[in-house]
Amino acid sequence: MNVLFTLIPFSVLILTLVSFIVLLAVAIVFNFHAGMKYRTALAERLNTLRLGRMLGALGIDIDAYLARERVVDIHRQMQRCSECNNIAPCDAGLADGTLQPDNIEFCNNEQALQEMVRRKTSQEPELY
Repeated sequence: MNVLFTLIPFSVLILTLVSFIVLLAVAIVFNFHAGMKYRTALAERLNTLRLGRMLGALGIDIDAYLARERVVDIHRQMQRCSECNNIAPCDAGLADGTLQPDNIEFCNNEQALQEMVRRKTSQEPELY
């Protein structure tokens, strides 16, 4: 009888622990898929803005951009881009391929883009 009183709480504890582990795994998988879906929608929206083309022109990979930048910063940059009134110099630079980090003073995201290029350049390994 003493063994039964010891096994019941132990069994309940094990069952609770197993349930917790299963639910945690399900939550992690769900959050991963939700995050990927959100990032995909964000990438699609980014590609509709000049910002997406600007990133490409400056050599910044969009997938790396979405992975490294904070979502709040991405939204802020997208907002600045969509509200921009400097469309003519942006379109001209994108069309002729002359955009460089030091000649985008017309861009509302100039500082953020220059910082991204600087970080990208400093992370690339040097070839000897």
